[in-house]
Amino acid sequence: MSYTLKHFPGYGSNADTHKGAAVDAKTYEDIKRYDLPPFIEGINAGAESVMVSHNIVVSIDEANAASLSPAIHDILRNELKFTGVIITDDLDMGAVQSDNEAVVKAILAGNDLIIVTDYTKSIEDVKKALIEGRISENMINEKVEKVLAWKYYKKMM
Repeated sequence: MSYTLKHFPGYGSNADTHKGAAVDAKTYEDIKRYDLPPFIEGINAGAESVMVSHNIVVSIDEANAASLSPAIHDILRNELKFTGVIITDDLDMGAVQSDNEAVVKAILAGNDLIIVTDYTKSIEDVKKALIEGRISENMINEKVEKVLAWKYYKKMM
């Protein structure tokens, strides 16, 4: 049994990303002031995983949903010092499903665990990115090892 903090960097009163894109127009200062504190507290309390939202957070990355944004993951890893498992929300949700590169972008952004409905297509997309050299086998191995270490840790508790 485990838990995850979600939906990073905050969901607030944004639209439903199951149906389509949601844009968060708050300033980064407001995000730091109102949205990040629960994540900071959770991380400091030992949170093992964080799920990243599909919101487009304009003040951080106006081009990508948070789940596909290296800048969002940089905040989580480097500013908040989170070392656990980063998880996407389902990449087949309306907010990102039209992006044919969503799975590859999610891996490159820094997610360790990818949630998808159409796993067959997703596996093929990852294989193609590996063959093309856009994702390295070492990167995949590091993510697999992180998830397996988490599972092992939970088993030993």
